Amino acid sequence: MKLVFVSGSETGRRYDVDGEITIGRDNSNDIVLKDPSVSLVHCLVFSEEGKGFVKDLGSTNGIRINGERVISANVRDGDSLTVGKNTIRFELPSKALDTVGASALPTIKDRDEEPIEISETKPEELSGNIFGSVTYYLKRKIASGGMGAIYEAEQFGAEGFIKTVAIKTILPSFAKKDSFVSSFVGEAKLVANLVHQNIVQIHHLGRHDDGYFIAMEYIDGINLTDFLVKHRRLREDIPEDIATFIISRICRGLEYAHGKKDREDNSLGLVHRDVSPNNIMITTEGEVKLTDFGVAKAAQFMEDDSDYLVGSVEYMSPEQAECLQVDLRSDLFSLGLVYYELLTGIRVFQCRDNDIDETVERVIRAEIPDPTDYRSGLSESVKEILMKCLSRSPEDRFQSAGELGHALEREMYSKGYGPTIVSLAQYIKHVWEH
Repeated sequence: MKLVFVSGSETGRRYDVDGEITIGRDNSNDIVLKDPSVSLVHCLVFSEEGKGFVKDLGSTNGIRINGERVISANVRDGDSLTVGKNTIRFELPSKALDTVGASALPTIKDRDEEPIEISETKPEELSGNIFGSVTYYLKRKIASGGMGAIYEAEQFGAEGFIKTVAIKTILPSFAKKDSFVSSFVGEAKLVANLVHQNIVQIHHLGRHDDGYFIAMEYIDGINLTDFLVKHRRLREDIPEDIATFIISRICRGLEYAHGKKDREDNSLGLVHRDVSPNNIMITTEGEVKLTDFGVAKAAQFMEDDSDYLVGSVEYMSPEQAECLQVDLRSDLFSLGLVYYELLTGIRVFQCRDNDIDETVERVIRAEIPDPTDYRSGLSESVKEILMKCLSRSPEDRFQSAGELGHALEREMYSKGYGPTIVSLAQYIKHVWEH
């Protein structure tokens, strides 16, 4: 099968297709179209034994066959595909079959011919694009920063259906920077299939005007930074078992993320790289959730940035601060720093006078003060777990989030009872009433 560009930036170019290719704006595609109306990864084209298929890969502006918008379709010789401002004509061998097997994608009606019928598809079954655009209404701004904002929003559906979601946006000025967009889109792709009770779920990646947004699970609750600030104001220690429970739940979320595999059963090699109080949420029901995978690392989606410092400097592992290659044990060091702060109220590598370079040097040296210097009465077993997390060498730490989670749970429940999401919810309600 051949693709012939009849309009657009590639006019006159011809591409042979044998197998599967993708078309999009990102350089990772087989055919790259530097057209702002084309999505980073726009569509897939597949050719086999003289037959052709095309499928939209969630692009913003969609694809059209012979002028009709489709999600996926079989194509015939002479059909035209519109991608952004580009029109592409399909040239298939004259002996191409008119019908395809049961596994083929749904077809659309050609202008001059009857549609291809798939015999195994029952008339009452749905196929093709039955979905309209998703409508969101922004209610209030939850937080904002130099690069974007997070809003509480409502998603509208049929018959008065309304669902509260959170919308994370990036400013149009940053949407023009390919590296930033890659990170933002990479976050959505990474977390799209991470479905776990201790990870904030992402629902949708969308585009609005010149910017992008992510629709995600709305958390009715607080982040861990607010939790810590409240205790400092009250001058109260966080109970040891409550702190341990919070960290154990993030462990289980990390265990799931670290172990995630792709459809071919290959490990994603996912490392969060920004485990910090700002990125840990507690719902009013006592669920603990990890969020913001914006700087997470996985080879499938993110460019190599080993020469750049990414993440929250105050919660980095020594190897991350040195811009060395990191693995899941780096997340455990960061989580150990959060645990230390929950138990003692002390941020080990607090940035002084906005001197990031000095903070990085302290992180690299990883000199961890004895937590009992700040909180007497801390149990020896908890201290042992904590300091193992904060070993400078990754080989001396827990070797997996599951191993750390098991140690924390044994610490909490070896007596036969311990904290739950209910007791955490009750504790937060009690603290906030003061």
